[in-house]
Amino acid sequence: LGRDVKSLKRIFPCGGTMAAVVDDREDVWANAKDNSTTTIKGEPPENLLLVRPYHWQPFVGFADINNCAGVDLSGSKPEKDSDPNKETDIQLLWTKRILEDLHKRYYQQSAEGHRLTVPETLKKMRREVLKGSAIVLSGLIPLHKQSTAAAAAAARPPIVRYAQSLGAKMKDTVQYGVTHVVAAKDGTDKAKAATKTPGCVLVKPGWLMESYWSMSRRPVEPFLMGRGSSQGVLKESNIETASDASTNDSEDDEFAAALEDEFMSS
Repeated sequence: LGRDVKSLKRIFPCGGTMAAVVDDREDVWANAKDNSTTTIKGEPPENLLLVRPYHWQPFVGFADINNCAGVDLSGSKPEKDSDPNKETDIQLLWTKRILEDLHKRYYQQSAEGHRLTVPETLKKMRREVLKGSAIVLSGLIPLHKQSTAAAAAAARPPIVRYAQSLGAKMKDTVQYGVTHVVAAKDGTDKAKAATKTPGCVLVKPGWLMESYWSMSRRPVEPFLMGRGSSQGVLKESNIETASDASTNDSEDDEFAAALEDEFMSS
């Protein structure tokens, strides 16, 4: 089907309802037209397990033809002087746990009545992760796309889909009851409001990404943003040079658009 398209039905003619796919790229699956009848056009199938892109230390700084669209928003990277032969990849442990839990849940189902498929089981597992959380995004997607995507039933911006898939409620403004403000940088109106709202924390996108990759609620401490925190969130990204002078969310659309392009690039 081409190097930019992967199809479940090409691999599993019956639909792959008992299969889970592990990949560090989701755009190639979202491009397929026949992955699932329940998947929104332009979004990957539910049985895709998106994993954090792995960058082998000796190749850091070079283009990776096998992961041209993979974006690592966790903020972590190999130590400069680390031994590449002794590197550990926490994603392998996350994926192992997810697959073991998936296997257990799937085969513990009763033989009678409706049995959840693998995509349905993974969807249920994801929604348990951030259930009860209310999230506001700041500077991550253009403001005009935050409401139109859902209204038009079109493909959601990836960062919105990740949060919703994990069971979080998306909010437009910071108010009582909001638990997290996920921000591209500190200093915006929403970021400032987060620090003044009881029960709300201001975190970098890496917190949400690691929660999605690991299918678990990650601790916020390594991702807290505030005074003394660096405003540059994405490493090795061309948007780090964006102006930090603006503190008004309505003036951050160019920054947000560049970040969305980083997510969606193929």
